[in-house]
Amino acid sequence: MTSAAQYRQYAEECMEAMRAALIPEVRAALFVAAQRWIALAEQLEEAEDASAYDRRTQSTPARASARN
Repeated sequence: MTSAAQYRQYAEECMEAMRAALIPEVRAALFVAAQRWIALAEQLEEAEDASAYDRRTQSTPARASARN
């Protein structure tokens, strides 16, 4: 599975290529690609955060009922 850090690295590579590109349309396309990589990184981080939250909240009632 690709990590958010890898997606951010891809975005940075797009930005580096964008800065070196001479054709405006290529620069624009690379900028859009970088934005999309960043959006994917953010979505993955949000999903990971939600999953971690779900695991914490789902395990809490089980521990409480085991004590009773």
